[in-house]
Amino acid sequence: SNKEKKVSIPFTVSGNIDRYKWTNESVRYMGERYATAFINNSSKIVADSKWSFWTCPRIVIAGMTKVIEAVYVENPLGMGVGIYGIYDFKGYDPFCLTAILNSKYLTYYFLIKFKDKHLAGGYLAINKSTIEEFPLVNVPRPIQKKLAELSKKAHKLSADNKSIEHLEKEIDNLVYKLYELTYDEVKVIDPAFSLSKKEYEAIKLE
Repeated sequence: SNKEKKVSIPFTVSGNIDRYKWTNESVRYMGERYATAFINNSSKIVADSKWSFWTCPRIVIAGMTKVIEAVYVENPLGMGVGIYGIYDFKGYDPFCLTAILNSKYLTYYFLIKFKDKHLAGGYLAINKSTIEEFPLVNVPRPIQKKLAELSKKAHKLSADNKSIEHLEKEIDNLVYKLYELTYDEVKVIDPAFSLSKKEYEAIKLE
């Protein structure tokens, strides 16, 4: 539907999910385009279990994309086919986990680990089984707090259509350190990495 009703919630699709941002504007679904998409369940067209999932806080991940794109959604949001959600954060702060998922390292890992599952045009085929194989490490509480703060800022700036490049660089650097990557390994993942070896090695997880 193009109109919001009392029992409706916003609805989006994979192409409307970006890093730290989602939109329900200009949604293409089932051959139709909706200026602003909403879905209501007054006629029970959606299973109660799915509707319950759509209305709980979760990390939403685009299913067909060239880089991993995740956004933490605290409010109800209907999800079309090809979007996946994480609602069990396994002890992580959800904003922190979203930052890790959006990092350059996780996309690089996915590209290498699932190179046989890439689609035409360089698209990644992200699904429930591949999400479950993401390599998550123990993140000390102070670092979780730091990554969560950066992630919250990225969500806010993205919602205002402002640049988050400086925040993403800081997140990437922390994630590289979390996964104990050497400077040479980082340069393989990100050939345009701007820090010198000395600057990178000076970054401490404290």
